[in-house]
Amino acid sequence: MTQDYIPFAQIVIEIGRLCKQRSTGTLFIATKANRSAQLVLDKGEIVFIFFSSKRGEEALALMSEIHDGRFRFQEGGVIPRRMALPSTEAILKTLKGGAAGAPSSGESRNKSQAVIGLTGEQQEILQSSLAECIGPMAAIICEDHLSSSRPFAEIVDALAAEIPSPGQAKKFRELVSARLE
Repeated sequence: MTQDYIPFAQIVIEIGRLCKQRSTGTLFIATKANRSAQLVLDKGEIVFIFFSSKRGEEALALMSEIHDGRFRFQEGGVIPRRMALPSTEAILKTLKGGAAGAPSSGESRNKSQAVIGLTGEQQEILQSSLAECIGPMAAIICEDHLSSSRPFAEIVDALAAEIPSPGQAKKFRELVSARLE
């Protein structure tokens, strides 16, 4: 994952490069607005899109709201998740159109809050539980969500909403509950 937030247009360029290289893996994106996206590539074709609790074309349409983000590409090891999507070329065109636009009000007004309302133990429970469900992206997603001063239950809900699989989201909630006992 890149350390600093960069304009979404640069992330779209990287997605295009990965497609041209016929890469296989998962591209993880964390936005400044504490939302995450995943694009699964199979030999350069985008076969799965997840953003803001949505999948497929609905997620793609919402990605136009992204202004800045951080990303990481995890090569290989992809569990084939395919869905009905437009062509990769059409997806890239849609992403380029959204990246060229002005920041949405949601992205521009949502600033991280410096106050941390969770204990170190709660933070560790959330991050380790999320890592069991989604892997290395958990650290970035937790970094963004755990820095807020929202109540614990709201943070659990927000983190669960970042998990593309409903089954894994349920597993996350169960792990957190079991570890808090």
